[in-house]
Amino acid sequence: MPAAAAGLFIIDFVFRPFAKILEKWPMVMLLLVLLLYTIIGYIVVKSVYFSPDQQKPY
Repeated sequence: MPAAAAGLFIIDFVFRPFAKILEKWPMVMLLLVLLLYTIIGYIVVKSVYFSPDQQKPY
């Protein structure tokens, strides 16, 4: 299973128990999902564009 599909499966598996509770507050669920994917996106962009051996400007 590709890494992206495995990650989405794990996220779905973790959030599934909370889905019934959060259906009562759809805006909270939307904000949590946006926050989660923002964190994942930040980690991906950081790992792609900023290598650990990159020279500091100072």
